[in-house]
Amino acid sequence: MERLLNFSPGLAIGMTAAITYAFFALLLIALDRFRPSSTSKDDTQVELKVLLFALALIGLALAAGGVTDLVAIIAGGFKGGGDAIKHVLAPIVVGGGAMAAILVMFLPRTNSSSARGPESLALLTVGLYFGGSAIVGGYEFINGLVMSAAWSETSSGLALLIVHGVVGLVALTRLGALAGWSTPVRPAPPQYPQGGYPPPGYPPQGGYPPQGGYPPQGGGYPPQGGGYPPQGGGYPPQGGGYPPR
Repeated sequence: MERLLNFSPGLAIGMTAAITYAFFALLLIALDRFRPSSTSKDDTQVELKVLLFALALIGLALAAGGVTDLVAIIAGGFKGGGDAIKHVLAPIVVGGGAMAAILVMFLPRTNSSSARGPESLALLTVGLYFGGSAIVGGYEFINGLVMSAAWSETSSGLALLIVHGVVGLVALTRLGALAGWSTPVRPAPPQYPQGGYPPPGYPPQGGYPPQGGYPPQGGGYPPQGGGYPPQGGGYPPQGGGYPPR
C-alpha cells in the first residue's frame, strides 16, 4: 500500500481528502441532528452517501492527477516519449471509471437528490482543494516565466492551473447552484420615445426655427398693413405731440 501511494501522488491526495471529508462530514451531520429543525435528523442514508462521495473523491483525485501529468507532458514537448504517457493512462482510466461508476450506478439508488448535505460538503472539499491548488499552479507558472525557470517546471504549473482550475470551477458552480445563488440581472436600457433621440424638450423635427422660416409666413416683420409706426400718421400719434394734450 505504501509503495502504491508513493508511486501515485494523486492516490495519496485522494485518500487524505476522502478520510478528512468523511470525518468532518459525519461530525457536522451528527451535530446538526441535535437541532429541532434538522434536515438530516431522519435521513437514514447519511453514512452511505458519505462513503460513496468519499470513494468518488479518491477516484477524482486519481484521475485529475493523471490528466495533470498528461497536460504537463504535452506542454513540455512530450519529454519521455511514449513511456511517460503510458504511466498516466492507469490513473486516468481507474480513477475516472471508479468515479463514474459511483456517480452513475450507486448514488442514484440513494436519496441524494433530495437530501444534499453530504454532496454539499463533498463539493466544498473539492472546490477548496482544487481551487487552492489551481492558485498555486498559477503562481508557479507566472513565477517561472518571470524568473526564466526551466520550462519543465513552468509547464507543470501551467498544467496544474488548467486541470485543477477546471475541476475547482465545476465544483464551485455546482455548489452555488445547490445554494441557490442568483445571476446578477443587467438593468434595462432607458426607453426613448418613438422618433429617436433627442427626448422631448429639444427643437422639433424640421429644424429650429419652425418650418417656413422666421418671421412667419404671410409677411415680414412688422405685420402686414404697414410699417412701424402704424398707418395713419407718424409717431407720436396724430392730433398732437407727445405727450397727448
